[in-house]
Amino acid sequence: MLSFIVCAQLAIATPARDSTYSSAALRDAVAAAAIANHEPPPALRSYRSHIETEISLLIRDTLGREHSAEIEQMATTADWRRIGRYDLHVVGYRSQSVGVPYSTLSIVRAWTVPSLYGERLSLGTYFTRDRPADDTLIAVHPFAADRDKYYRFTGGDTVAILRSGARSIPMVRVRVHPNITGPTRLAAFDGEIDLDATRSQIIRMRGQFVIAGGEPSARDAILRRMVVAVAYAEFVNAEVDGKYWLPAFQRTEFQAAFPFFGATRPIFRLVSNISGIAVNDTAGVITAFNDSLRVRVTWAPGDSVSAYTGWQHGIGVQSNSVHSDDFDDMAPDIWRTDGPPRLNLFPNTTGRILRFNRVEGLFTGVAPSVDFRNVAPGLSAGVNVGWAWTEQTARGGAFVSYHRGQNILGLRAERALPTTNDFTPPLSDDPGFGALLSSVDNYDYVDRRSAMFSLTRILGSVDAGLATVQLGVADDRGEHSRLSYGLFHGGSAFRQNRGVAEGRYVLGSAELEIHPNVTGDFVTPGVGLRAHYEAASGDIDWQRAELGLSARRYLGPLSISAHADGGMLLGANPPPQQLFELGGDQTLPGYEYKQFAGDRAALFRTFASYRFRVWERPIHVWRNYFLPGVSPGVAVSAQGGWTELSSPGARRAAQQLGAGWSSTPVSEPTHGVRATVGGGITLFSDIVHIGVARPVDRPAPWKLVFGFGGIF
Repeated sequence: MLSFIVCAQLAIATPARDSTYSSAALRDAVAAAAIANHEPPPALRSYRSHIETEISLLIRDTLGREHSAEIEQMATTADWRRIGRYDLHVVGYRSQSVGVPYSTLSIVRAWTVPSLYGERLSLGTYFTRDRPADDTLIAVHPFAADRDKYYRFTGGDTVAILRSGARSIPMVRVRVHPNITGPTRLAAFDGEIDLDATRSQIIRMRGQFVIAGGEPSARDAILRRMVVAVAYAEFVNAEVDGKYWLPAFQRTEFQAAFPFFGATRPIFRLVSNISGIAVNDTAGVITAFNDSLRVRVTWAPGDSVSAYTGWQHGIGVQSNSVHSDDFDDMAPDIWRTDGPPRLNLFPNTTGRILRFNRVEGLFTGVAPSVDFRNVAPGLSAGVNVGWAWTEQTARGGAFVSYHRGQNILGLRAERALPTTNDFTPPLSDDPGFGALLSSVDNYDYVDRRSAMFSLTRILGSVDAGLATVQLGVADDRGEHSRLSYGLFHGGSAFRQNRGVAEGRYVLGSAELEIHPNVTGDFVTPGVGLRAHYEAASGDIDWQRAELGLSARRYLGPLSISAHADGGMLLGANPPPQQLFELGGDQTLPGYEYKQFAGDRAALFRTFASYRFRVWERPIHVWRNYFLPGVSPGVAVSAQGGWTELSSPGARRAAQQLGAGWSSTPVSEPTHGVRATVGGGITLFSDIVHIGVARPVDRPAPWKLVFGFGGIF
């Protein structure tokens, strides 16, 4: 993650060579702003405030949905003095995590900028570094006295009229462009600034921090080819006492993309709300202003920090109030939807160009695509083709996609090797590292040729909802395992690939997702729903319906999460690849891999924990590394599943799962609900548990268990 932040600071600005100001009126407006923002008004000596901050680690998936893996929330009292002191005192702390083994304090030690006055501008995030010079990213302020050397300015129009008490405030927007061409590499701000047109003070800044000028080092040049990374910031001021514009909201966000790993994007986000500002302004007393800020962070006693109850926002609310798409208009070229056509050499998912499994062996391929952008806005097209070296078979396909407004139309034709696994968690796509390195391949495969048309409707935003319909034709064919082991093994060989019914068919489907970023497996609070229906007719026929519900809720020290899936398969002779199969680590821990199968199935996981509100403060282990706080608690969990083979056709389909390699059934119905309950102690924000568990579907003793995650 530290290297991710370093890369984010290396975004490069494209030099511009036009005149410095787009109009004489704008030149005058910027000159007035430079005077007004050179330093705080003389009477403003200091102020105190209350800050509530969330620092989160997120994953943005290929559709733009955000999944939070860790959220840390801090309540802080702040004391700023114009002599260059900024003291932050942490009075409250709490966190939620799904297994991240470090605190974000390993990355940052402070998280707000106290004012937007001065000759230089801070990113607002103070990194945990050994050298003070690397503590944060400092840019030339757009309103510095030497601004004309580094920036050009456009805009200057009035964009809104704000109301503050009885005062009407015209707001002028200035667009700032870095224009650094000298031999020295400097940090600069690239974005927009909103000004109080009456007092010329800054109301809001929104944009990105870039490094411009000079020649990048060989290391920097290599990193830019491997990683696309951007450091965004948004600073919003509010008028205090009718005289001063001081911080009210701040957001710093680092987004990165590693093209080889597809369109999934890690995000590091800091969101702060500032309130309760108390100004110390003594008339007639003038104190020198120093914009070389010294930041000091202290903590209240651990028991006080853990017992803090004055939270103004529920955990997760601040992080989820914003979205990575908010900066799309300032995104790097590779992420933008406008501009000249762009050739992309990497696909949305790594598995299209590199994967390993027991059927194909090693698969390598290429997947170029073109975003037509301004030539045909919203239109993309691409191909992917590769070779399975053990199977000696080519696979691949082609697609055309058209995204306009809230609608996405797609057409894809391909020969692929999809899995037949059911109820898989989000972001569980595996290119086969486990199979390659440890001979573990917990999937079964079908050789499928298909041509499908799809229409997806975004319901407000991708995190709010999606509705999709598909129609097409497909042809399923069976496959078998061609490898016994990966590179390494502990004596266990690969399983045989399960049987399928072969044939051609016409397929239609409809799917609705409400709050798809709420899964219960990540820490985002809320309620999510997924409903899916499909019907096929041809050599093989079936109808299949699925419903999934997810929820996560935080009630003070109490955390509750739940996830439930159910499904029904209809048809006189349903194909075995459409049966629901449960068992193994992903769907029903404690039972054998796909031990159970049925044309009716249900799967559920629930978890509740209560934190004792002690030892929540992160633990400094060594140098910059912080562990999450011990944060002990008690927890209970339940998980279970049920399958049924309700018809002769379903029972025949289950027999076919082992066709050709097993004379006995490889899966059976559960014969009732198979469930396990457990309870005990959790540590490190529910990352680790130790306790007891036992099945409740049959007589069995309690068993001591230790593991990771909240499920016993």
